[in-house]
Amino acid sequence: MAVSTSILADKLHEYPQQDVIDGANGASDSILDDCLNQNDGVLQLLHRYAGRTFCTPGKRLRLDAQSYYPDYMGGTGLDELWMCCTVPIVTGVIDTRTQKAPFREGEAHVLTPSGQVISLQDLIAANPKAVMGEKVTAFAESVFGEATWPIVSKKFDNLNPIPNHLHWAKWEVYDINSFDNPGVSPSHYHTTAMGLYPFVTKDQFLACMKSWGQGEYNGIRHLAPHVMMQLDNGFVMPNGVLHSPTDLCTHELHVTMDEHFLAEDLTLDGRIGAADAFYACREEDYPKDKHEDWEYLVDQFDFAANQDPDFVLKNSRPTIVAEEFAGEGVDAKWIVYGEVLGEQRCSILRLTIDPGSKTNFRPESPALFHTNGGNGRVGKLEVRYNQGMILGEIYPEVGFITQAALDRGGVEIANTGTEPFVLTFDFPQGAHSQTPGLAAN
Repeated sequence: MAVSTSILADKLHEYPQQDVIDGANGASDSILDDCLNQNDGVLQLLHRYAGRTFCTPGKRLRLDAQSYYPDYMGGTGLDELWMCCTVPIVTGVIDTRTQKAPFREGEAHVLTPSGQVISLQDLIAANPKAVMGEKVTAFAESVFGEATWPIVSKKFDNLNPIPNHLHWAKWEVYDINSFDNPGVSPSHYHTTAMGLYPFVTKDQFLACMKSWGQGEYNGIRHLAPHVMMQLDNGFVMPNGVLHSPTDLCTHELHVTMDEHFLAEDLTLDGRIGAADAFYACREEDYPKDKHEDWEYLVDQFDFAANQDPDFVLKNSRPTIVAEEFAGEGVDAKWIVYGEVLGEQRCSILRLTIDPGSKTNFRPESPALFHTNGGNGRVGKLEVRYNQGMILGEIYPEVGFITQAALDRGGVEIANTGTEPFVLTFDFPQGAHSQTPGLAAN
C-alpha cells in the first residue's frame, strides 16, 4: 500500500488475534480500494457479539457451547449478534481483562485482504458515496450530521423474554424466522407484551411505576396484552411503545442509536434496580435529573400509541412476494416492507437460490446481508452458513454490498452447494424509489 497503516493497541473483545487498523491516520482510502477490489465491491463483516447483564442467552446464535460465556465477561453470556452498527452500544458489561467496557462493543468491522480489520465507519468516512451511495449519504448527513450507515442490523436471542421496556426515539422492526428458531412449532406459546390494555388508567400506570422495588414485582406486564409472534413474518415496533420481546431468536433492524428505559423491576433473569432502569437513556430523550421521577415519566408516556386497539393490525407484516427480485430458481420475499411511522424507514428482503442457480442482484441501494442457510458466492465473496462457531474464529456469513458494486452492474449471487442458499438483506431509509408493499402512484 502507498500509505503505511498503524495498528491500535486495543483489540476487539472477540478477536484478540486480529490487529485493528487505525483508520484515522490517512490509510483508509487505499484500504477501502483493496477491500472493494477483493470481492467485486462486497465487504466481509465480522460477527460482533454482546451480552446484557439482565438477560440469559437462548443459545441459538450457533456458537459452540463453550463460547456463549467468555471468561472475561464476569458471568454475562452472549445473547446478541450485531451484524452492522456504526455507533457504540450500551450494555453495561465490563471486560475483566481491561476493567473497561469492551473496545468498540458491537461496532461493525471489515476483514481486509491482509487479514487485519478496520471499522466500517472508517471506510465510510474515507469515501461515503462509494460505500453508501449519494442518497444514503445525504440522508445520514441530514439526520446524524455525518456520513454513517443509518440503520442497525442485529439478532437478539434470550432464554427468557427481554425485560419490558421502551425506546424514546428508536423504532424497531422484527424478523422472527424459522431459520433462527429451528424446531419451533407454528403453534407455539412465545408471546411479546406490547403496550397497555385500553382499560389501564394513567393513575394505574403511575402506581405501577411508583411501586418499583417496593414489593415482589411492580406488575407492568399484568397491564399488557401479549401477542403470539408469527414465524417468518415481519413486525414493526414504533418508538415510545412498551414491549417485552419474546424468547425467540429475533433478527432486528432499528435506526442507528442504542437507548432504552426498562419498565419492570423483576424478570426471570433477576431483579432490576431503579437506577439501572434509566441507565441507557440518552440525555436528549430523558434528562438525567428526572431519573426515578415517576410522575415525570408518566407525563412523557404516549398513552395513545400504547393503547391503540389496532396496534397489531397496523404493525404486522405478513410476508409478500418480491417480484422484482424473483426469477428462475430464485424465490424472493419481503419480510418487512411498507412504511414505518409514515415513512419508508427500512425493509427486509429474503432470497432463496436453488442449487445450481444464480442471479444478478442490483437493488437501488447498498444493503447489509447475512446468510440463513446453504453456501454460495456473493460477488467474489464465498459465503457459508455455519454451526458450532468458535468465538474468535472468522466466518464468512455477513457482508455489505456497496454502491461501488452496484455501479459495476450489481453482484452475481450463485448457489454453489447442494442445499438452498438463503440470504437476508437489510435496506436503509429511502432505499427504494417505490416503497415495497405499497401500490404505485
